[in-house]
Amino acid sequence: MRKSRMPELLAPAGSWGALEAALDSGADAVYLAGKRFGARRGAENFDDSELARAIDLAHLSSVRVYVAVNTLIPEAELEEVAAHLLSLYEAGADAVLVQDLGVVSLARDLVPELELHASTQMTITSIEGARWAADMGLSRAVLARELSLAEVEEIARASPIELEVFVHGALCYSYSGQCLLSSVIGGRSGNRGSCAQPCRKPYRLLRSRRRDAFGRPLQLEEIPTEGRYLLSTRDLSVYPHIEDLARASIAALKIEGRMRSPEYVRTVVSIYRRALDGISEGGWSPSEEDERDLALAFNRTFTPGCIGGAPRGDLVSAERPDHRGLWIGKVVSWDRRGGASVRVEGSVLPEVGDGLVILSGGREVGLVVRSLKSSQGGTLSLAMGERVDGGAEVFLTRRASLGRRPGPRSRREIPIDLSVRWEGRRPVLEGKAHLPDGKVVATHLESDFAMELARERPLSAEEIEAQLRKTGGTPFAIGTVEMDYPGRLFAPLGEINRLRREFLELAEREVIASYRPAEGAAVMAGARLSRFIGGRRAAPRRPSSSKNGLSISVYADSLAAVAGAAEGGSRRIYFEPPVGIGTRRRCSPKDTGPAEVLEILGRAGEVTSDTGADLVWKWPRITRRRFLDSALSLLKEVEVAEVMVEGVGLAGAVKEGRPDMRVSASVGLNVWNSLAVELLAPELSRLTLSPELSAREVEELCGRARSTSEPPDLEVLVQGNVEAMVAENCLLSSAPGCEEVAASGDPFWGIEDETGRVFPVRADGEGRTHVQNAVELSLLDQLPKLAGLGVSSIAIDARGRTAEYARRIVEIYDDALKGGDLDRLRREAREISLGGTTGGAFLRGRRE
Repeated sequence: MRKSRMPELLAPAGSWGALEAALDSGADAVYLAGKRFGARRGAENFDDSELARAIDLAHLSSVRVYVAVNTLIPEAELEEVAAHLLSLYEAGADAVLVQDLGVVSLARDLVPELELHASTQMTITSIEGARWAADMGLSRAVLARELSLAEVEEIARASPIELEVFVHGALCYSYSGQCLLSSVIGGRSGNRGSCAQPCRKPYRLLRSRRRDAFGRPLQLEEIPTEGRYLLSTRDLSVYPHIEDLARASIAALKIEGRMRSPEYVRTVVSIYRRALDGISEGGWSPSEEDERDLALAFNRTFTPGCIGGAPRGDLVSAERPDHRGLWIGKVVSWDRRGGASVRVEGSVLPEVGDGLVILSGGREVGLVVRSLKSSQGGTLSLAMGERVDGGAEVFLTRRASLGRRPGPRSRREIPIDLSVRWEGRRPVLEGKAHLPDGKVVATHLESDFAMELARERPLSAEEIEAQLRKTGGTPFAIGTVEMDYPGRLFAPLGEINRLRREFLELAEREVIASYRPAEGAAVMAGARLSRFIGGRRAAPRRPSSSKNGLSISVYADSLAAVAGAAEGGSRRIYFEPPVGIGTRRRCSPKDTGPAEVLEILGRAGEVTSDTGADLVWKWPRITRRRFLDSALSLLKEVEVAEVMVEGVGLAGAVKEGRPDMRVSASVGLNVWNSLAVELLAPELSRLTLSPELSAREVEELCGRARSTSEPPDLEVLVQGNVEAMVAENCLLSSAPGCEEVAASGDPFWGIEDETGRVFPVRADGEGRTHVQNAVELSLLDQLPKLAGLGVSSIAIDARGRTAEYARRIVEIYDDALKGGDLDRLRREAREISLGGTTGGAFLRGRRE
C-alpha cells in the first residue's frame, strides 16, 4: 500500500562537493554551516558568499537548507551572531539549527520569520522539552540520540512541533551538548565545534576497593576489558529498521557526517533514498549489497542505536576507534620480494584502486591495490612494500568505484507551466513554477524583438514550442504549454532560443527570490539589528559586587556528604539521591523507586534542618520519562526548599506540579550569555554559569545580566572534579559485568589515559555513566575577583566524595570568604584534592 508522505531525508554538507553529492543523491534537505558558529569547525564549511550560493543552488534543486548556528556563544560574540542570523535570513535559509538559549532569544526578536530548530545539543529527551521549544518559537526539535523509538513516538503523539532523529553516522559517547571532556583536558570545546575526540583514545579501567578519608582511591587495580577504547562508540545505522522509523510520526531522518567526504555522502544518502522510495511504493526490504556499501563508506562496526532497540552495552566497540571496512580474509604468506599472498574468505573481492588495511602485529599496514594476481586455492597476490605476518587479517576499507556510482535520483527539476502570447508581433512568455511546498512562482518576460511576417516559410506553433521546451542545464522542466499564436510569423531560431534562455534565467532569479524575505521585511530586520547593537553598546557593563557576600552551595550524592557539607557551614545543599527512582537496574543491589527517594530526601532534610541549610532536590542531569513521571508525582510530598534541574522545559513542569516551589538550574543548561539568563529568568531563581567560561566572559555576562528584569541569582562552580561526560552506556557494567559491580560495594572507579591521568567514573541512580575531570577545579584564590563580578554564590561539587571532604572543603572556602590566609587555604585545598588542582577555563580560557 503506497504511503503518500515519507519523512524528510536530511543530508550533511560539510563542503561544496558534499553538497552537490547530497543534491544528486536525492536528499530532501541538507544541513551545513558557515566558517563560524557551527559545531563542526573541522569541516570545510562555507564562507558568507558560499553560503548564499549554496542556499540558492539547493533551492533550485527543490532541496531545503538548514544552517547550523549551534555553538555556545559568549557575551562578546552576540553582535556577530546577530549579524550572521540576519545574513542567513536575507539569503533565504529555510531554518537555523540552534543550541544556545541566548541565540534562541536573539533570533526570535531579530528575525522572527526565520524558522528555528533545536539542535540535538539542546538535549531534548521529553515532551516537556519539546513543549518548551514550541513555546520559545522553535518549529522542530532534533531529539537526543539515546531515546528509544517508543519514547520518540510517545513524544510525537503530544508534540506541538516537528521531531527529527539521527539514523546514520557517528555517535557521541556522551549526550550531545553535555560533553566537556575535550574542553577540560585541553581547552578544545565540543560546544564550540572544536572537539579533539578524546573519546577515541585508549583507556584502562581502574578500581580501588579502599579510599582515604577524603574519598581518594588507594591501591588502584586494573580491571581487564575486551579492548582499550572504552569510550569509542560504534557508528549508528538504522538501515535494517528504517521502515519502522518511516512509519512513525517523525518529520525528518538525519544522516550525520559534515566532516565526511562527498563519496561518503553520495553513498549513504543514495542508499537511504532508495529505501524510503521503496517503502513509499510498498515493496522494500533491506539489501545485503546496500549494507555492504554502507560498511565500506565508513563504519566503526554498526549499531542500530537506542532508537533501533540496541542494548546500552552495544553502543561501544572497544577494540579499535577507526574505520573497519569489510573483512575479506587473512595473509597466508609474505616473501622478501614484497608480495603477500592473501586467502579471500569473505564474500567481497578487492578491485584495482581499492584501499586495504592489514592488521599485523599490532600495526595497521595500509595499501592501495595497484594490481591483482589470482592463484589456485582462492588466494590473491598483493604487491607489498612492508612485511606482514602470516595470519594477519585483511580488510577492504575503500571501494574506489563506490563514490562514482550515480544516485537513485538526479536533481529534481522544477516544473514550470508556460503561457505564450503575442502583443503585436512581440512574443510574451508567462510561467508558473511549482515548488515542492506548494508555492507557485510567476515569471513574466516580454521579448525585446518583434517577429517578422513570413515571406516564405513561417514558424509553426509546434516548432516554437519545441525550442521553448529545451531546458537542459537549467533547474526547470517545462510542463504544460498554452500558446495563442497568430501564425505566419518568422524569427531566427537563435532568437527564440535566446528568448527561452532569458526567460529561464529570469525564472531562476524569481525562484531564488521567493525563498528570500521581501525587501521591506529585510529592511525592518536590519533596523532591529541596528537597535540591538546600539542598545548593547550604550548599556553599562560593570557589574556591582554581591550585596550580601558569596554564599556556598554544595553538590552531594550521599547522606554522609550532605551531613559533612551542612556541618562545614554550607547554606545550600544540592542533593542528588543515589537511588534510582524507576525500575531496578541489574547493577543495583536492591529494588529502588519513589518510596526510597522520598525516604532518603526526608533523612537528608533531618540532617540539614539542624544547621539551617536549604535542602535542594537535585534531579539527574538527564531526566527521561521514567524518572519524570515518578518525580513529578512526588513533588507535593517532598519537603525541600528547591528543585534543581538541568534540562529545558523541566522548570515549567515543576511549577505546574507545585507552583510555590523554587526552581534552580545547574550547568546542563549551558548558560553562556546574558540573553540566556534573560530567557530563563521568569522560571528560575538561580542559574549556574557554564564552567567553560573564562573570568572575562563571566564578568561580561554578569555586567549585562543585571539589566534583566528580576534577574536570577548567578552561581559559579569553584571546586570539584568537573563532570565531563554523562552517557547512557553503563561503562562499569559493560566491562566487569553487572553482577560484579553490584557485589563490589562502593569502590572508586576510574579510567586512565595514556598520560597517566585518572578520570573518576561514577554511575548515578538511573544507571548512567558520569566521567569527571582527572584534575580538580579550584578557584579559591579567585574569590575576591568573583565577589566583584556580581555572582551571588559559589558551588562545590562533592559528589563521589566523603563527608570529611565535604566538611573540610566548605570550611576552607568559608574561611577564605571571611578573610583567611588564601595561600595557606589554597595549600590545604590542594592537599585534599583528587588529581591536583586547576583553574580551568576560568583562568586559562579555551583553545578554539
